[in-house]
Formats: sequence, structure tokens, C-alpha cells
Amino acid sequence: MTVMNITGCRMFEDEIVDTLCKDPKIDDIIIIENQESAGLTEKLEKCGISYRMISPDEISNLYSSANNNEYVVTVNIMPLSLHGDPKHLRDQVYGSIKRIADFSDGIFLFYGLCGNVLRRIEKDLDQLPCPVSILKDNEGKIVDDCIGAAIGGRKSFLKIVSGFNRKSAIVMTPMWVKNWQEMFQHSGFIENREDIEMARFVLDSMGYETVVKIDTGLQYTDGYHEMIEEFADTFQLNILEIKGKHEIINGSYAVFRDKVMESQTITGSGDVFAEIGNEIESPMVKTA
Repeated sequence: MTVMNITGCRMFEDEIVDTLCKDPKIDDIIIIENQESAGLTEKLEKCGISYRMISPDEISNLYSSANNNEYVVTVNIMPLSLHGDPKHLRDQVYGSIKRIADFSDGIFLFYGLCGNVLRRIEKDLDQLPCPVSILKDNEGKIVDDCIGAAIGGRKSFLKIVSGFNRKSAIVMTPMWVKNWQEMFQHSGFIENREDIEMARFVLDSMGYETVVKIDTGLQYTDGYHEMIEEFADTFQLNILEIKGKHEIINGSYAVFRDKVMESQTITGSGDVFAEIGNEIESPMVKTA
């Protein structure tokens, strides 16, 4: 049996769902129950994907309850509120990984650099009993954040933003616009997430003129275009739509998954991720 843990920010909810839906090697999906998991499970159910829910205390029972040839994925969703304090985000992510490492054969992070606080996470945790990997682009570089991941990495981001004034534009994904009030609060833009007038004042004073809608190619969050239109109308912004490149996410995950499975001497069948994954060189952290 191989147990892969996915630990990710709730902002990556759609991308995690997409990965779970498209990976043909998964035999069992286990969601670690917490206050952040409701959106993920709702989307999995809409896609017809079965899963199990367990409490954090039950993780230690996984190895005794699964078949030897199974590939099991556990998922732990981390709160958006961590973005309000980079050091706290780092401490919480590191702590979560350390707690689950004894019950995993590999840990894949749906996070980016997040203000550079996670840039050393693979090296810092290379003494854990299982390898750790984080989202990378096609050049093997850690993505900056959820926006960078949705666009295809830093090089793609810089190429795309050259087409508009980045300083006057706020870039959105489906999960970002759905949770913009919460994110504004955690980012310190507003104290009360219902204070629309203060949010309007902040965006206006910072010179924002455009909301950039990333077409992620994912359909897991309902009402994306309507939410963008409402946001633009609320803050009197123009709308610019750009094409995303979420393939690097599936590819980065697939490369790490295959290395972990190979280390467990388990081989899989045909894989829709294979072609993408082979294009990405993403080194796996060696175990101690």
C-alpha cells in the first residue's frame, strides 16, 4: 500500500478536486475532517467521486485497514486565515506535515512560496520519514502562489501580465473571487469582511482599475463569471479575461506520485497525467 498525503490551502480547492478526479491510480480517497473540508467534499460529491471522512486521530489506523496494493490519498485542507500572518502560515503548514509524516509515504503540498515562507520547506523537512514536495512549474521552480500556479508559473505569469498594467489590476481565480471578502480581511485590507465601503476605498486609493479573470479551465466553482461581474460592478473595475495553464499542477503532482509509488515498488496502469508529468523535472526529497 502507498499512502500519499495532499496538504493544501483551501484556495487550491478546485485544483485538488481536479487532481483527485483525474488520477486513475487512486484506489481510495480519505478526507481528514476539519472546518475547511466542506467545500472540497461537496465538489467531490458533485463529480461522483467517492471518499471517506476520518478524524485526525484516526490517521494512525490507515496502514492496518488498507490492502497492500492500494494507492490511498489522504487530504488535509488548511484555512485561508493563515495568509494573515506569514510566519503563522509557515508554522502551521510545517506542523501539519510533521504530524502526518509517520502515516504517509509521501506528502504533496498544494501551496506556493506564499511570500517566500515556504521556499525551504523541502530541505527543512528532508529528515522526515517520508519525502515532501511542493507545486513547481515546468522548470522545477516553486510557484509563487495560487495565481502563479493557475497561470503556469512565473515565466508564464510575467509574459501574461506584460499585456496589461499589473499595478492597476487585481487577478482572480474562481476560489479567490468567491472568498474575496475573507481574503481582504486576512490580508489587512479591511477589519470587517462586510465593510464594502472600506474595501472600495482601499482599492480606489491603490489605483486598481481592472479585475483580471483567469480562465482556469476548471468548472468546480459555480457562478464564476457572475461573481467576477459583481466584483467589477461593486468596485467599478474593467474586466479582462486571460487563459490559465493549470496543467503544471497535475504534472507536478504526477511526477512526485510516480516517484513515491516507485519507491514502494508499486506500478500503475495507464495514466492521463503521464504525458504532462514527463515534461516536468521535479526532484523528490530523499528520506533520512
